[in-house]
Amino acid sequence: MAVSKRVLRWQAVWEGADAGKVAALYAADATHASAGVKARLPELGSAELRATDQIRLYAEKSFALVKNIRFEILDVTSHGARDVVEYLRHSSIDISGPKHVVEILEWEGDRLIAVRVFHF
Repeated sequence: MAVSKRVLRWQAVWEGADAGKVAALYAADATHASAGVKARLPELGSAELRATDQIRLYAEKSFALVKNIRFEILDVTSHGARDVVEYLRHSSIDISGPKHVVEILEWEGDRLIAVRVFHF
């Protein structure tokens, strides 16, 4: 399985647990949708983040809760400016075993413009 440089960079930034670097991956008007958004930022009333300020805040709250994040990539399907990444998330909150996750990453140049996260 070939994994693109942009997917490897995305993986390294999230595993590095630096909210500023995570926000820097995204375009200024990017979106990030996940059930985790509603859980960590219920005051937004939505499962979708809009713009890097909200993405940075979400990453800060996530890294305060989740330690030792590691993504075990199972498969990547890439087409044009879109990558679909299937992985097992290993972390301090995955006590009963790794969490199965699929993320759809949409890029414009080297910045993410939309991310959708599905947990199983």
